[in-house]
Amino acid sequence: MPQLIVQADDIAITHGTTLGILDAITNGIVRATGMFANCPDAEFAASRLRALKDVDVGIDLNFVTGVPILSPGDIPGLVTAGGRFRSSGEIRAAHRVIGGDAVYAEFDVDPFDGDETAAEAQAQIDRFQELMGRPPAYIHHHSLVSPISDEVVRQAAAQLSLPFVDDLYRIGGLPLLPNDWYAKPFPLTDQASADAVGAIARLLPMILENEVSLLITHPGFVDAEILELSSYSIIRARDLELVTSPAARQLLADAGVEVTSFTQSGIFAA
Repeated sequence: MPQLIVQADDIAITHGTTLGILDAITNGIVRATGMFANCPDAEFAASRLRALKDVDVGIDLNFVTGVPILSPGDIPGLVTAGGRFRSSGEIRAAHRVIGGDAVYAEFDVDPFDGDETAAEAQAQIDRFQELMGRPPAYIHHHSLVSPISDEVVRQAAAQLSLPFVDDLYRIGGLPLLPNDWYAKPFPLTDQASADAVGAIARLLPMILENEVSLLITHPGFVDAEILELSSYSIIRARDLELVTSPAARQLLADAGVEVTSFTQSGIFAA
């Protein structure tokens, strides 16, 4: 029986996003979600996630959104003068991109200091464990990735013997389904009109070709804060529509596709 893992990134980035992802888990097909441990809503998110079963709660290591856990003075290369992380747009504007693919970028001068990035990554992992009372089920990147930040996150996963989701689909053989309703640039009018709910029908042939497939989504309720923090804002409502759609769930069931988690599928043990 083909299996589908639906992962929802960015829980705790804002309260509206948290509430939307919790809805996507309890009333939809999301079976994995990654927490932003550095964001203020992480404590609330953890309090709800601890009570849920059959969902993998990982960590999205984040070096571009919100404020760091460490003092800005300890990681000056990662933050603005105001003490928040540099956004991915600010980084791209300040550093020339010379290669890469999608979120994975190579720069003429890498914008991430290795020691500072590793220290903040560890602080976020420690905060996750403090809130959840257990290690993350997996580790995953957020947004812009450079060779240095990629290696930092890979090493953090290796040190804890945790799955690094990015490598599962980049080199580990787990098929990552394309988000064909996403675009870059992605104006708000295009986000509002995106046909996310039709994605399952479009992706079904690919799902049926594989034993296990992964679909990464960004569901959430749209609040004012997400409009300020992320270029992916309105699309979160469309992604939430997709992962809670009764029609999408029925289409998967009729095709014999099992909605599952990383843990239940056995991918982490492979």
